[in-house]
Amino acid sequence: MPSDRYKVLVERFRAWASNEPMVRGALIVGSQARIESPADEWSDLDVTLFVTDPPKLLDSPEWLGHCGNVVLTTVEKTGVGEGWERRVVYADGLDVDFAIFPSAIQEFLGWSPEAVQVLRRGFEVLLDKDGHLAKLGGQLDEVGELPHPHPTAPEFEACVGDFWYHILWATRKLRRGELWAAKMVCDGYLKRLLLQMVEWSTLVQAGGKVDVWHNGRFLDSWAPPEVKEQLPSLFARYDPVDIARALESTERVFSEQSRKVAKSLGVDYPVAMQSAITELAKKTLEMAPPPGR
Repeated sequence: MPSDRYKVLVERFRAWASNEPMVRGALIVGSQARIESPADEWSDLDVTLFVTDPPKLLDSPEWLGHCGNVVLTTVEKTGVGEGWERRVVYADGLDVDFAIFPSAIQEFLGWSPEAVQVLRRGFEVLLDKDGHLAKLGGQLDEVGELPHPHPTAPEFEACVGDFWYHILWATRKLRRGELWAAKMVCDGYLKRLLLQMVEWSTLVQAGGKVDVWHNGRFLDSWAPPEVKEQLPSLFARYDPVDIARALESTERVFSEQSRKVAKSLGVDYPVAMQSAITELAKKTLEMAPPPGR
């Protein structure tokens, strides 16, 4: 059940959706429907709509006013899967993510294993005009066990190559004095690649029996202990010495976790490539700064 602070908004939405022919069904998902890691005072409301004409609701924000006084709204990709959502903040501070999908529930379930996992953590049916959502629990059972998300060898190799390429790229930006670019790669792009490797490593070490959340959510509860211990060292201040330190820490954790994934996949870890890149990066940082810097 949604928390008390959202109940009035939910009833306003239900009243509008019930009289809007385009809307065929709606669910509450996410923290407001979960038992594990439930909503707190900072949680938003996640509503999934199944409609006959998704672009109409995505392109036109007027319908959001049926739930309250809109302060801000924007369209973004959904956190999982390949869908789109309208995010809205109301004048009373309540914020809602309205994920909007075609009305065929089977198509929705087939889009993303992550979406299936979100539903399995908990959902509440708000509206079910065609009786499709009443069958959702059974359809989730029919999906069965989700495949253990090992990367393929090419996916693993691509991630490893991408990471080490950008280690050298960030080091050169740092040496040139481009601190913004170096820090954004260190604490942005490289961290996304590291997160992917940590997810894979967590799953292969636990045989797929750990609930690895998307986008690093609740990472402190599921990542391997050796990763959690090193998290404080991975991020940098806007300072050349500290960026270099954070890059080195990020390299170390990525190398440790990717070697575990390589072992599980039965592929050789590219030790020679890593050594060559780290040596080039070291020499880059030891070079005299360019004139004028």
